[in-house]
Amino acid sequence: MIRTTDLEWLTDGTVTSPLGFQAGAVAAGLKKSGGLDLCLIASDTPCAAAGVFTTNRVQAPPLQVTREHLLKTGGVARAVVVNSGNANACTGPQGDEDAREMARLAAARLGLAEDLVLVASTGVIGVPLPMDRIREGIARITVGPDGGALAAQAIMTTDTRPKAGAVRLEIAGRPVTIGGIAKGAGMIHPHMATMLAFLT
Repeated sequence: MIRTTDLEWLTDGTVTSPLGFQAGAVAAGLKKSGGLDLCLIASDTPCAAAGVFTTNRVQAPPLQVTREHLLKTGGVARAVVVNSGNANACTGPQGDEDAREMARLAAARLGLAEDLVLVASTGVIGVPLPMDRIREGIARITVGPDGGALAAQAIMTTDTRPKAGAVRLEIAGRPVTIGGIAKGAGMIHPHMATMLAFLT
């Protein structure tokens, strides 16, 4: 059993606090505010990956593509590409192709196999993704070990502040760092509908 007293909370911790993880973000013009809205989180090596997904009847193409990629790789991933400002939900066959193209673009940018890239989108529903902006944005993203805070900002929608953190602890005598970012203001209901969280 791990007690909270066993945890060392890291100041300014994020998804890039654990060694071997990088992130970056850009403003691709998806949000009306002009803020950061497109990010990549990447691992230097293949990771054991898992997802917990909404059980809502309506599930957006990015979720379906992510689930498919996890099944194809047997639960291995190297990166996640995430956009805010547009959920790519209720967008029909075009939405599916757009989610797959996001994975292809991110994979090419990072030099990875497409199936090793997971996809997430959040924002307005029923509007096609502006793929010209997504393409241009992914081409501009540079990932690095200090990019976690930018990624936390890029996934925000109605949040009033970015949500990020990291802890250090010992498991079986070995030091372990766990980092994470999340978005969602009252969005975990119904059934994790539009909440996003990424742990490394």
